[in-house]
Amino acid sequence: MSQDPESTIAPMSDMPDSEQLFAEATAWYYRLQADDVTAAERQAFADWHLQGPEQAQAWAEVIALLGALQAPARRVREQQREQWRTAPRRAWPKVASAAAAVLTLGLLLSQTPWLDRWRADYATGTGESRSVQLADGSRIQLNTDSALQVELAHGERRVHLLRGEAWFEVARDPDRPFVVRAGDGWVKVVGTQFSVALEGEQTRVQLAQGKVQVRAGESSGVFLAPGQAVEYAANGPGAIHPFEPGRAFAWRQRQLVFSQQPLAEVVAELNRYWPGQTLVLGDALRQRKVSGVFEIDKPEAVLRALTHTLGVHAEQYTPYLRILREG
Repeated sequence: MSQDPESTIAPMSDMPDSEQLFAEATAWYYRLQADDVTAAERQAFADWHLQGPEQAQAWAEVIALLGALQAPARRVREQQREQWRTAPRRAWPKVASAAAAVLTLGLLLSQTPWLDRWRADYATGTGESRSVQLADGSRIQLNTDSALQVELAHGERRVHLLRGEAWFEVARDPDRPFVVRAGDGWVKVVGTQFSVALEGEQTRVQLAQGKVQVRAGESSGVFLAPGQAVEYAANGPGAIHPFEPGRAFAWRQRQLVFSQQPLAEVVAELNRYWPGQTLVLGDALRQRKVSGVFEIDKPEAVLRALTHTLGVHAEQYTPYLRILREG
């Protein structure tokens, strides 16, 4: 549900100016990526960004922190920082306007869930899960923010995972291998149960049942047995290693399982399923260990559990920004 653009960013008068601006910029970052963001909200962001160099600097810091624009945008930001230092104050609106246009365009091009969903046969939004049965009898379950294409040809069944994560239950058909392309490689099976997940530059494959072949780069490929996993990138597969199916596939029951994992990792995983973003302040707090089984669809209950067991404060600044800090 879209928000009134004048109330999207809530006042945070009890925070230092720099922290307040950073929080506002972070909230704008995630609001601009939402499926239901409106033209009025985009204009409200542009108005906020043009208020002065402090807002633009906070926005640039958020972009740098989250890696949204990567190396090309970092060069743009450095050039614009030089402009901010050398441009006369009266010329600021023109500099800020150009910076806003470049940064916003880069953001939209680098974060493209809408593009992946547009070209996909099946897709999910943030926090959603979807089950699909293909014409050959195979079943696919998509995790949060995922998209894939399907082509069932006579000689081979092909799936292209465009983003996110998917679980596959492949109907056995020796005459038509089932191939999942993801990232820089592919997974080939005849009949089995496994998951494939895109994680930045790497792709993770986890096998629950049967046997799969994983190929990437110039390698001849590796074969997984049940209970084994492997990550691959452009330079080929890494080392095969065991994994815990109960934890890895818990998302299929709308749960997440953690065992003595740093709070930063736990929150990063939760952020995949919740709208907006939850941030953890403080290195010590980010390293605090967390164990538990959390319901994906009950974010408030999860936050209460974290605050109760860890003794931290959860502060909600906007519908799209939560901050965890020491109590």
